[in-house]
Amino acid sequence: MKYEGYKIGPVIRDIRKDKGLLIEEVAAKTGISVSTLGQVEQGGRNLSMKNLYMLMEVYETDANSLLAIECTPDSLDSRLKRLPADKQDYLKKTFDFMIEQALKSA
Repeated sequence: MKYEGYKIGPVIRDIRKDKGLLIEEVAAKTGISVSTLGQVEQGGRNLSMKNLYMLMEVYETDANSLLAIECTPDSLDSRLKRLPADKQDYLKKTFDFMIEQALKSA
């Protein structure tokens, strides 16, 4: 999958605005500079994994929404939703732990 900032940036901006947040508020909550956030929203800068994860937390949304990825029947999200709730929960917690470890080492 190719990162297409010109498509993703406006989606990220729309999510921020839908949440009623100013870019300065997001910068304060994430530690990402206003300049970097502006460049990401304009499609001129790629979004790092670390910044993606921080935006997911602030916007209370998933990566697919931020990256404008549509759910297809064979997507990871669709496949996960077909599992029993306890297995979904286990895998989500495992993945969350893995992301936390990756952020610590970034």
